[in-house]
Amino acid sequence: MAKNQLQFLHGLITIEVSGEYIEPFIRTCVQKGSQISNVKYLNENEVQMTIRLEDWTTFRRLRKRFRCRIKVKSTSGLPFFLQRMKRHTALWAAVLCSFLVVILMANTLWSIKIDGVTPEVEAEVQTQLKSYGIKPGKFTFSMKKPREVQRLLLEDVSDLLWIGVKKQGTSYQLYGVMETNYDETEQPKPSNIVASKKGMITSMFISKGRPLAEVNDVVKKGTLLATGELKEESGEFIQSEGKVMAETWYRAEVEIPEKQNIYLTDGDSVNSYSLKIGKVTIPVWGFWRKESGEERQESFDRNFHILSWRLPFQLQETTIYTNEHMTQNLSKNQAVTKAQKSAEKSLLNQLGEEAEITEGKILHQRKDRGKVKLILLFKVNENIAETKYVSQGD
Repeated sequence: MAKNQLQFLHGLITIEVSGEYIEPFIRTCVQKGSQISNVKYLNENEVQMTIRLEDWTTFRRLRKRFRCRIKVKSTSGLPFFLQRMKRHTALWAAVLCSFLVVILMANTLWSIKIDGVTPEVEAEVQTQLKSYGIKPGKFTFSMKKPREVQRLLLEDVSDLLWIGVKKQGTSYQLYGVMETNYDETEQPKPSNIVASKKGMITSMFISKGRPLAEVNDVVKKGTLLATGELKEESGEFIQSEGKVMAETWYRAEVEIPEKQNIYLTDGDSVNSYSLKIGKVTIPVWGFWRKESGEERQESFDRNFHILSWRLPFQLQETTIYTNEHMTQNLSKNQAVTKAQKSAEKSLLNQLGEEAEITEGKILHQRKDRGKVKLILLFKVNENIAETKYVSQGD
């Protein structure tokens, strides 16, 4: 198979040789390095054979010495194919240009259709799409993905509850669902206020209901702090509302390595482009760039379409960021401080917005295998009021 492919690249000529000294002629050509195949005697003085294009000069030079005539029957191989192509350069250039024009036209956005929204919201959506670079006349392979466009529109257009974004052929189709505001007034439900966790009350403000606890009281989870029963034993409840701030306590265990690996980037990036055909990647632009240290790469494949038919190749855009790797050795005090801040941040993320850490203590600390391990106790001031609905008559 490899030999046939090599012969195809070199080019083959099928010839007919006639004359009285054919055999000495052929033997001399072979001695000069020529390769002959498919030898067939047509008669006593005429032979058909196949030779390589590079041996054609040898055959022509020796034919007069042995008084032989050579007639070319057929040619094959890449050199002859390229020669025939040169005769029709203008035609092939026109075909290639036409193909490129069709691809560009098929990957150009021609229309945007928006349904399901009011004219005001439609105008706002069109304005946002233009800010994203999505407008008629632009190439679709340079635009954001429909899913990314959907996310941005939901963030930027406040009146949208949901919007679907679909690229179909050379058009973008969007269908939105507007957010509906109901002015229905909810009927208040009878309720009490109970403690959501154990703590010591530091302040309380009950705007609706009757307080049952006081400042400096230590309460457990589920303790009744205020009731919606304004008059004792009346059996009639209102919806209790209020805020009860209390001092609570949390125990946390955290560990942090003294040796920290840090990866930094200055934000500069370089783009390279490749053409993907199946599993084969052909570099197009930026492939000559040399790697410099540690790098981080982000790749994105852009598809090409002709109407609804997806072409079997993709343009892969790779963004390369240069990273700088640093190793930072923390002292014991630095590791302890960093561990405390990490534990505080993690705790605050779990608590409500009003929560505040008032004090933190280290109960135990030790160093083990390059890590600093801490057991911490935090004092927190937070709202422990929890609404608990009741049924009248219970």
